[in-house]
Amino acid sequence: MSTISAKGTNDAGAVGAGQAPIHCLLERFAAIDWLFSLGQQGDEQVEQALRQFADFFGIRHLDIRWLAKEELASFVEAICLEEDNIWQELRHVPERLKQQAEQAGKLEALLAIADEAPAVIFQHSFDPIFAALSPYGDHIVATAVGYMMYIGGMACAWELLSDLEGWETNPFLFLVSVVERGHWPLGGGNGQFVVI
Repeated sequence: MSTISAKGTNDAGAVGAGQAPIHCLLERFAAIDWLFSLGQQGDEQVEQALRQFADFFGIRHLDIRWLAKEELASFVEAICLEEDNIWQELRHVPERLKQQAEQAGKLEALLAIADEAPAVIFQHSFDPIFAALSPYGDHIVATAVGYMMYIGGMACAWELLSDLEGWETNPFLFLVSVVERGHWPLGGGNGQFVVI
């Protein structure tokens, strides 16, 4: 039985009624006005959220670099995750989430979230992201949608464990707040977190 309906969430299945924070988070994703601020720069709340996210993973003294629209395609084409110091911290998070879920008896719920949350985010994000980014090419659209599905999937997975000691602060909620403000957090390297 599906844990997440096409319109949002329900209380059945592996996630269950005890996971109201996940249901609320998916409803937040369903309500986002995707990339409405694309190209606008200098949002202090976005910068603060990006610094809090990086700080959570021990990356400090981070400058925020705002991309102009005309820089987006070349920046995305040049992304190299091996050189992204934020990705170097994030790449281990899925395995840590899985191990913790297994220990806590929540692996079935985590697998359901990993399967269904990105699908819900795709459903709500694809059309507006396509409308905003289609002039830059299909690869940019696909990359942006993939980022949003990753952010949302990780936020929901972490939220599943947020009642456990050491997992109370969900760092991916900082990125969710950036997305809700109409921006795309692209990652970072060389002491910068790039956002458009």
